[in-house]
Amino acid sequence: LISNDEAFGIAISPKGDDLLYVNSFGGRDTLRIYHSKKINGKWQKPEPSFFSNDRFNQIDPSYSPDGENILINAYVSEAKRYDVCLLSKTFEGWSLPELLSDAINTEAHEFYATMALSKSIYFTRRNESNDIYVSYWQDGNYQKAVPLKGNINTENSESNPYISPKEDYLIFISTRDGGYGNADLYISFNKNNSWSTPINLGENINTKDSEFCPSSDYSNNRFFFARTIIKKEKRIENIFSVPMESLRINELRQQAKWD
Repeated sequence: LISNDEAFGIAISPKGDDLLYVNSFGGRDTLRIYHSKKINGKWQKPEPSFFSNDRFNQIDPSYSPDGENILINAYVSEAKRYDVCLLSKTFEGWSLPELLSDAINTEAHEFYATMALSKSIYFTRRNESNDIYVSYWQDGNYQKAVPLKGNINTENSESNPYISPKEDYLIFISTRDGGYGNADLYISFNKNNSWSTPINLGENINTKDSEFCPSSDYSNNRFFFARTIIKKEKRIENIFSVPMESLRINELRQQAKWD
């Protein structure tokens, strides 16, 4: 239903009964978020999400760990950039997307945002290259976003941060040297808000092509990611999943090093 060579960026609700993903239509000109619901144990045919807007592209959906919020990114044509938007659960269903404050959104592109249990938001900001930032939730407000401390950001591109609910590890993509392909998935561990030297997730996940959009479905203990292959100027993109235990997170945590 979903992996049709034109899909990436899956997000599954904490209860495991709703999912969102991006339909890429084989390129980047048109990007729409689609929705599917699981009924009687079966996923229904995906349809455009209720907040889908034909006037501008929307990408990178993610659910908060408590299921009370959805984060997406919208390319508002007037601003000519991607910004982070928030939807909140209501008695009737969901609110419409609302732009987050300038603590997160700037004149640059901000995209691929994920939320921890603390409500802090980790996201990508495109400066000279892509870098990963965090905006901490304190006293009922988001604080001015800051780059992650440690060895996360380099002169290469680091983006697509998936933050674990307890903020003890981060999975993201990087084009740094030493990988298997164009862009690989890495993991880093948190110690007092300082992040360990990233560890490549290995050849069971990464290939000579580009892996991106990490996410998790804790209700079914699955890890998800997307892979893109360019053939004859067309993007072939599909979503993959593996058991969470195959990531060997506890083993990699023992190998983690901090400068």
